[in-house]
Amino acid sequence: MSLTEPTHLLVPIDLSEASRAGLRVAADLARRFGGRITALHVESATAGLAEVLASTGELADAGQVTGRHLAGVREKVERFVGKTLGAGAPVTTVVVEALFVAEAIVQFAKEREVDWICMSAAGHQGWRHFFLGSVTAEVVRRSTVPVLTYRGRGADTREFVYDDFRRILVAIDLGDESRQLVDMGRTLAGPKGELTLLHVIDVAPEYGLYGVPLVIPAENLDAAKEWTEAAVERLSKGIDPKVMQPTRVLAGRPGERILATEQELSPDVTIVGTHGRHGLDRLMLGSVAERVVQRATGPVLVVPTRK
Repeated sequence: MSLTEPTHLLVPIDLSEASRAGLRVAADLARRFGGRITALHVESATAGLAEVLASTGELADAGQVTGRHLAGVREKVERFVGKTLGAGAPVTTVVVEALFVAEAIVQFAKEREVDWICMSAAGHQGWRHFFLGSVTAEVVRRSTVPVLTYRGRGADTREFVYDDFRRILVAIDLGDESRQLVDMGRTLAGPKGELTLLHVIDVAPEYGLYGVPLVIPAENLDAAKEWTEAAVERLSKGIDPKVMQPTRVLAGRPGERILATEQELSPDVTIVGTHGRHGLDRLMLGSVAERVVQRATGPVLVVPTRK
């Protein structure tokens, strides 16, 4: 399994246009890295169907009925994948039965040694809407492999145009795992891309008497920026200067600063980790990484960094 080079990509599909875009993104990545794709459809309806048959006393027929249903689903899924990618694409189509879709996706990725999962962050159709709190968000929270959440930049966020992922923004918090994120960004940028590192000095507002905001002394902030810039410079050693863009060291609320920078630069993908001070291990309403995944204007690669 490769953390930086995705040679086995898992694309959960629900026959929506959003998952069709996921197949195309994965196909382009597979061509670039010489990889392969597994298109996974999780069929949760058969469990409910068996319950209905049991309640009507027709449980004896459940196997035949669900079998015919699954055969029909497999046929639809294979047609969907074939129409999207065409003949000869390096893709394997799998249909599994499970009541809990996100759990099945995460477990499948773990068992089949998948490198990346590609899922839509657009909330339209499919598995009860791809929203934070739904299937995509649950997979992001629980996955042990990187999850690429993508959306289009236009009015219809299901329309996604793959940009080859050469212009990379990496949000780091200078923890031990930051090197993994930098290596990921370096690999994606390649020798002709652009890599920008971003660190946000967390300056959460503090309030004094009567709710008056307290001002952080300028010398303290300047010292923090100087130390941070030196640390980021160490992380970027060995990266081709032609690829390495000016480092961004900002102060403020991390989520807001990351999103503002993402909107300013419009990178092909923004990379965030999951075990830093602002990572998804603390995923709650309003947390930094959650907001980035939910509100970014373009793709986000969420990397479960290893300690």
